[in-house]
Amino acid sequence: MENLEGKELIRKTQSVCPECLKQIDAYIIVDDLEGKDAVLMRKVCDDHGFFEDIISRNVSEYLKNQEYYHDYMPIENKNNMKDSGMGCPHNCGMCAEHKSSPCIALIDVTNRCNLACPICFANANNKGYIVEPSIEELRQIFQHFRDIKPTPPVMLQLSGGEPTVREDLPEIIRMGKEMGFVEIMLTTNGVKLAARNGVEYIKELVDAGMDAIYLSFDSADDPEVLKKTRGVDLLKLKHRVIENCRKADFGGVALVPVIAKGVNDHQVGPILDFAARNRDVIMGIIFQPVSLCGRIDNEQIRELRYTTSDLSEAIGQATGDDNMYIYPIPATSNMTKLMGWYDFAPQFTMASHPDCGFATVMIANEENGKMNWHRIEDWFEVDQLFEWVEKVWAMVEKREWPNLTEKFIGPLAKLFGNKIGDFINQASDFAYRKAIKAYFMAGAMQCLKGMDGPIKQFIPLMLSPKLETAGAFFETGNNLMISSMHFQDVYNFDTERVSRCLVHYGVIDPDDPSKVLQVPFCAMNSIHRENIEKKLCKTPIDVDPADVTAKAAEWVKREVGE
Repeated sequence: MENLEGKELIRKTQSVCPECLKQIDAYIIVDDLEGKDAVLMRKVCDDHGFFEDIISRNVSEYLKNQEYYHDYMPIENKNNMKDSGMGCPHNCGMCAEHKSSPCIALIDVTNRCNLACPICFANANNKGYIVEPSIEELRQIFQHFRDIKPTPPVMLQLSGGEPTVREDLPEIIRMGKEMGFVEIMLTTNGVKLAARNGVEYIKELVDAGMDAIYLSFDSADDPEVLKKTRGVDLLKLKHRVIENCRKADFGGVALVPVIAKGVNDHQVGPILDFAARNRDVIMGIIFQPVSLCGRIDNEQIRELRYTTSDLSEAIGQATGDDNMYIYPIPATSNMTKLMGWYDFAPQFTMASHPDCGFATVMIANEENGKMNWHRIEDWFEVDQLFEWVEKVWAMVEKREWPNLTEKFIGPLAKLFGNKIGDFINQASDFAYRKAIKAYFMAGAMQCLKGMDGPIKQFIPLMLSPKLETAGAFFETGNNLMISSMHFQDVYNFDTERVSRCLVHYGVIDPDDPSKVLQVPFCAMNSIHRENIEKKLCKTPIDVDPADVTAKAAEWVKREVGE
């Protein structure tokens, strides 16, 4: 391929042609971008020519991320699809090539919406038809995910469209809990939650079993941003949702900002600050660099593409860390395996592709009206901790017994005092599993840089890493989960990423309603959604997005005020 000669090749993968969606070769390389090295994807379609996209503007960060590939947890009972002859990602359902079991089961409970957001990846109000699975169809989809072996997803995410337009949403949530999902998350624009009866509605959803709200939140203080991203000024509405959650005594809100270059990339700092000042309600932020829709050329991609490297730099600038590095999601893969093996948490593994996103915990303390930020990594030797996790997990896989020497007992003795002997004896009594637990905790304590300050809040979680202690950690103090999930589009599509996806859509197979299609997130939105939804369409409608936006503006004025 021309355009590669003399360039540093990081890896070869497969992608799709943005025009015809045919599978084509793609090359991840290092090359000059506006006078500075960057990581680029280059690909050529025989029919539609050359395409280039920006994967990362920080080469050293990208290369470090690539060190965190991890073994995946495969699905043993895949309902393998017939080979379309077009290759990945055209065989989704699941196909035999998929490598990972999902952590999140994602279901669109409707494609109806009370907004017409210009940046909606579901393009909900421009379809001209309604797709809305019945309660029994949802039960079928839920059961499909619960039947995944050896490890079903622990989290259920209800999305759309806008899920709250369904009057039976509490019933759907309750059904999910009864069928065994540990964590149920609601993706919402917040319109119904901000209504005059919003507090009562939030309580109703919580009583049904809702654990978290994923609230779209593109701006903390700039109404013009929301006009561009959502079609209407929703600033006061978003703030009202936070107030209503506070009144409902609900502290499980995650802000989900879609960040678009030149539109709201200046809002990263204000959103961080808003979350910190509303820490009693907000547990974290999940930034999403925007996926590019429509047909655009290579020059436009350079102007519009916002990457996770841009985001980590912006977070660093906002929090006072000029050398910000946030570990990619799969860095915690063996940690989550270990937690599941201990029975501290449901079994799952975060073995996504390193390019999919990152996550950390940040602690914000206000002093003299200014937020001071620290990452949890400031109190840990993180690389040392990950090396220790790798060692212990390798021992588990080989069934090796640990040696609880004085070297490892020392740090525990500081915590347990005279009870350290009882602690070690108990580990011996419960044999291997308890011995490994004690061994791991003792070694992990050596990775602490100190035991003063906010890290004290983290020690109970490290000693007993389960959902209850994790919940307590995020419900107390000033701790915020700060993460990113960079969903793909047809320009930067990478089949290696899709094959490791941990967020899978579930949808009734339109060609065989007795089956459920299980489709990775980026493949669904970039490749499959339109074709599947057209086949599932039950009710054609004539919707004018401009009319939806106008009605939304009237509603906000009436319910929330000027």
